[in-house]
Amino acid sequence: MTSVPTELYNQNYSQFSSTPMKNLDNTEEIISNKSQRELGIIEKLCSTYGFVYCCHRDGRYFFHFSEYKNDIQQAKIGDVVEFETTIDKRKQKPVAINIIPVSSEIIGENRVEGTIAVVARQQSQNNGFDQLSFMPDGKVTYVKKGETYFLPYGIADLQDPSISIEFGDQVTFNVGQDRRTNQFFARNIALIKNVNSPVSTVKRSRGVISTMKDSFGFIEREDALKEIFFHITEFGPNVATNTIQPGVEVEFDIQDRHNKEVAINIVILPKGTVQFDEIDKILYIGRILQPLQIKPKKSNEILTGRLLYDTLDNKMSELSFGERDRCGLYTLLENDIVQFVIAKDKRDGMMRATQISLLDQSFLKSKEQREMGTVIKLDSTTGGQIKCLSSDQIIPFRFTEVMKDNFQISEGDLLEFSLAISANNGDLPHAIRIKLLPKDNLLTMINGRELRLTGIIERDPQDGRTERNNRGNDVQSTNENKIQQTHSNDSISNSTNRQQDFGIIRYICDGIESTIQFLSTNISNTSTLYCGDKVEFTLATGSKLATNVTLIERNRIHGWIAIIREGKGFIEQNNNTTNNIEPVAFTTNSFTNDTTLIDLGDEVEFSLRKISGRLTAENIVKVPTTIHNFYSVLPTIHRGRVVSPVRMITNDECEILGRIQKLNDDGIPCECYTYSITGVKNKRVILLPNDSVTFSVAVGLDYSTRAVNIVLDNEIRKGKIDTVKGQFGFIDFACEENKKIFFHNSEIDGGFELRPGDEVEFYAQYNLKSGKPCASKLRRVNNLQRPDRLITKLKSINLDETKRQKLIIVRQPRNADEKSKGFTSIRIERAPGVLIKSQQ
Repeated sequence: MTSVPTELYNQNYSQFSSTPMKNLDNTEEIISNKSQRELGIIEKLCSTYGFVYCCHRDGRYFFHFSEYKNDIQQAKIGDVVEFETTIDKRKQKPVAINIIPVSSEIIGENRVEGTIAVVARQQSQNNGFDQLSFMPDGKVTYVKKGETYFLPYGIADLQDPSISIEFGDQVTFNVGQDRRTNQFFARNIALIKNVNSPVSTVKRSRGVISTMKDSFGFIEREDALKEIFFHITEFGPNVATNTIQPGVEVEFDIQDRHNKEVAINIVILPKGTVQFDEIDKILYIGRILQPLQIKPKKSNEILTGRLLYDTLDNKMSELSFGERDRCGLYTLLENDIVQFVIAKDKRDGMMRATQISLLDQSFLKSKEQREMGTVIKLDSTTGGQIKCLSSDQIIPFRFTEVMKDNFQISEGDLLEFSLAISANNGDLPHAIRIKLLPKDNLLTMINGRELRLTGIIERDPQDGRTERNNRGNDVQSTNENKIQQTHSNDSISNSTNRQQDFGIIRYICDGIESTIQFLSTNISNTSTLYCGDKVEFTLATGSKLATNVTLIERNRIHGWIAIIREGKGFIEQNNNTTNNIEPVAFTTNSFTNDTTLIDLGDEVEFSLRKISGRLTAENIVKVPTTIHNFYSVLPTIHRGRVVSPVRMITNDECEILGRIQKLNDDGIPCECYTYSITGVKNKRVILLPNDSVTFSVAVGLDYSTRAVNIVLDNEIRKGKIDTVKGQFGFIDFACEENKKIFFHNSEIDGGFELRPGDEVEFYAQYNLKSGKPCASKLRRVNNLQRPDRLITKLKSINLDETKRQKLIIVRQPRNADEKSKGFTSIRIERAPGVLIKSQQ
C-alpha cells in the first residue's frame, strides 16, 4: 500500500480534499466555491497576467499580477500557490484572486518507526522532488494497525548520508506529502538499529542471461524453469556494461519487490558453469508451427516457439523451443523446415528442441519472396546496406540476420534475402534471413545463348479464349487486336497469331522491367496459368518468346462473396484497403465444391483472370473465415444512416462497398465510413439509402477504418400492392435497379387476400436460392379511414347543430374480415338524404 492514514501526523490535509474531476462551467458553481481556497500551480506568466492550474480539479484560471500577494518578480512557472475563484463581471469568465505562494510539501510532526525494504541509489532533487516525473528508488516499510505501508525515499532524505543503510535496517522518519500530487514520502530518516538480513529471506541462485534491453533484462534460472528480472546496476560499478550480454552465466540473490522476484548482487561466472540440459546427439528434421514471440506476455514464458517433427517410430510430435535454442539470431518464420536436436531439462525432465538451424530446402517449398542484391556499405558493429537488383532500392541489414557465421561479408558481395517490415524501423523494409551467393549468379550466362529468369504472369494464354464459364464471344476478336498491336515486336506471322493465343510475363533483368510473350505450348509443369502466378522461364538471346515456362508459386487470392444473383456474382478482394476495391466477377460453375453451401459473406480462395479488361475468378474454393485477423473492432456502438448501400446495378456492374454516415447524439451528420457485406450482421437484409442503423468501427492493419456489426433499426418496410398474378405479385417499392419487389402468397400472414392498392408491411430480404430481392411476412395495414367521396360529402352538408344531427357510417365499403360475403347487418328502409339522429 502507498496510502497513509491521517493519524500518522498532526497536520490537517483535508482542506484540499480530492474532488471529482470536472470543469466549473457555470456562474453558480463559481460563486459557491469562491470562498474556498484552492491549491494550484502557476502554469504561465506573461507581461501583466498569467494562468494558474488547479491541482485537485480540472480547471485553468486567469489571474492578474495585482492579485499576487507577494513579490511577483520572485514568482516562476511551477510554483505552488493558494487562491480563490470568482467571476469576471465584464467577460463572465472564472478568474483567480488572492493568490498566495505556499510550500509544495507538508511534513508531518510525528516520527514513525519502519524498516528499509529497498536501499536507495538515486539522489533526490532539493529534497522535495520538484520534478513531478522524478521518483526515488528507495523504499521504507512499516506496519500500522495490521496494514503494511511502503513509502519512497532518496539518499538526500537520510539525516546522515555518510551512514551505510542496508536492507532490513530499522529506522525512524517523518511522513511528507506532495501537495500537488498527494504522493507520500519518507523524510528525515534516522538509523536506530543495524540488523543483518536473515539468510532465509535471500536465496543464492545461478542462471544465464536470456534477454537484455537498454538497462535491464531477464535471467533464466538454473533451479526453476522460469526467468527473473534484473537491473544492470545490480552488477556493481566494476563490471563493464558491454560484458552484460545474453548467454553470460551469472550467480545472484533473489529478493521480493512489490510481490515480484528480482535478482540482486549479480556476479559473472566462468562459461560452462551452468548446465541446464542433457542433449541427444541424434539430428531431426521438423517444421516450425509457431515462431518465437517478440514480446512474450509474461517474463517467465521463455519457450514460446513450437515445431512439428517425425519421431523414430514414425509418429508426429510437437516440441517447444526458446530464444537460446537457435544456432543463429536470424528470424525463423512459420512453416520453415529446420534441423535440430532434442534436449532434456534436468530440472523437470521437459523435452525441447535446441540447436535449431534453417535448411535451404525450406525456401524451395515455401511461398517466401526472395530478393537478390549487392552489399554497398558495411558497418563493423551492426550491419550495412544492400542495393536490390530488382528495384535499385537501398535496404539495411544486421549481421544477426546472416544465416551462417563461417564467412565474412565484404562490399560487393551478392546476397539473397527476404524483406520484412519492422515498427522499430519506422515501418521501413529491412533484410532478414540473409545468404551469401557466388558472384557468378549475378547474371547466369548473360553473354551466352540462354538466360533463366523469373517473372509474374500478367496475362495467361487462355484469357482471350471463349470457355464454358459464360465468357463472351467478343473476347477472341479483342485478343486478336491485342496481338496485332504487339506484332511489331514479334517475329511470328499473322497466321500464327490467329491460331494461337499468347500470354504475357512481366520480369526484371539487370534492374530493367520488361514484358515478354509466351505460348500455352511452352508451359512445362502445369496445364493452366493465372494472373499473378510466379514462373521461371528461359530467354534465348535475340528471341522474343519465353520458353520452358515453369510454375514456381500459384497466386491464390482471398476474398468474400459480396453479391450473388442467379448463378453470377462478385467477390470483394482481400487487399487490406477500404477504397478503390475492384470487384471480381464469378459464376457458380467456377466453384470446385458444392455451390449450394455458398452464401453471402463467405470467404473464398481463387485464381484471377482478366477477360476484356474485367477481373474474373476461377478455381474458387470456400475456406474458413479470417476477416477478424484483418480488423480490430472498437467497443463503442454508433448510430448512423446509410448513404449508399451495397447493390448490384446491372449484370456487369455493382457496388461492393457502401457508405454509412455517423450521427452524433444530436442527430447531426458526422464522418462517413465504408462497409462491405462482411460488416452486416444479417447478410440477407436489404439496406437502402437513409436507413437508420447501428454499427461499430473496426480498425485495419493499415489503420484504415470501416463500419462493422451493422444492424438495421427497423426491418419493417411499407408499400402498396402494385399487381397480383395468381400465387405471386409485386409491391411498389424501390429496391436496387427495380422499382418493384416480388412476393409470394405463402408469405402473407393471416391468410388475407391482397388487392392492388392495399398498404402492406413486410420484410425486404434477398432470396436464398435466386439472390434477388423479395418480400416476406406480409401484413396488410388496416385502413379504417373514410373514403374520400364520403369526406367530401360531409364537408358540403350543413349540419344543424341545434338538433345535434350528424351523418354516421353504419358499415364500411368492405367487410373487415375480408372472408365473408354479403352484409350481416339488418337493412332498414329510410328516405334518401334523411339524417339519423345521434343517440346520446
